[in-house]
Amino acid sequence: MAISPFESALIETWTLYGIGTVAFMLRIFSRMRLGVSGYCLDDYTIIFAWACYTVMTVAAHMVGGTGDTSHLTMEERLAFTPEQAAARQSGTKWFMVGWFTYIGLIWTLKLNMLLLYKRVVSVVWVKKFLLPAMIIVGISGVSIWILFASACRPFHKLWQILPDPGKYCMPQSPAFLIAVLVLNLFTDLIIILIPIPIIWPLKISLARKLGLLLMFCAGIFVMIAAILRVYFVISLQKGQTAAIWSCREDVVAIVVGQATMIRPVFTRRFWTNGTASSTGYNSKKNVSHELSDRNASQSQSTAYRMGFRKVKDPYGMSVLETKANESEEKIINKDLEQAAGRATLGPSSAHHMPTQPTQKDAIHVTQEVNVSSTYGDQAQQSNWRFV
Repeated sequence: MAISPFESALIETWTLYGIGTVAFMLRIFSRMRLGVSGYCLDDYTIIFAWACYTVMTVAAHMVGGTGDTSHLTMEERLAFTPEQAAARQSGTKWFMVGWFTYIGLIWTLKLNMLLLYKRVVSVVWVKKFLLPAMIIVGISGVSIWILFASACRPFHKLWQILPDPGKYCMPQSPAFLIAVLVLNLFTDLIIILIPIPIIWPLKISLARKLGLLLMFCAGIFVMIAAILRVYFVISLQKGQTAAIWSCREDVVAIVVGQATMIRPVFTRRFWTNGTASSTGYNSKKNVSHELSDRNASQSQSTAYRMGFRKVKDPYGMSVLETKANESEEKIINKDLEQAAGRATLGPSSAHHMPTQPTQKDAIHVTQEVNVSSTYGDQAQQSNWRFV
């Protein structure tokens, strides 16, 4: 049995919704390891983004079944029966619901990405751009909502059948499409450019560096999808094709925005170790950096200059994981392990040497480990030598 274009579009729409919802749920699950006390602003706003995504997908389903009042000729308007006219009007109302929730979703994801950068970035000159970028994103999103509400007055003309209200009083109005496209591309470009000067200097392999750039710059696909959506509507007047590209744009934006949050779920450490204490990390465990340099023995000043810092949250936003020491040596003797476990680091970064084991058959292994303690926003690093 052949599948109609409408059914095919519905299948793809709800499949993409499922993928996006899984990304949201994995992010929430990952952050739950911290408890509510460890939540940040973007952990709450992401719930609003998911609610917008759900309503927008329902709206896309409804509009796909009824159509809307855009690009109707006078002959088509005159030929509508009362039932057909009512269906089109209902579809147009759902279309506007979709417009408002689309902006709510995409612009919330933009703000979430900037909030992520705020926690990741430690380069002073880059951080100066974050607050202006947030203000630009916030103002542009609210401005689009105001445009939707005020471009066609009175508002009910958007779903008026007769008389023809004009090309600016329809849900696929050029005023809506072009304004959203311009502001969408402009804000996406700002967000894409921010991490480049931070990631590029990192002393990691070229493959990992390109992978990070690809992940943070995947918004380029979102920009392409936005351009195609407007092209299909204005030039080809293919609203259904434009709707599919809008759904693709949304799911890519969701996955890219949550990638750094859900990555820890796919690591062994997430499932085998408990949450690290808020004052530091165990010296024998992996060390996570948000934007990390593989050379863990770098000084604190160099680390900050390169644009990364130690995080209190070992699971929330780890992009790279590096080991405190690239050596695979293990201390076999239990006395040595216990001695190492008694080592502590105080706020003053004072060095406390573990007690030397007295057993004659002890295996002596020399190992350097970088231990970091986080106090407030400052990360302190010290070198320990276990003998």
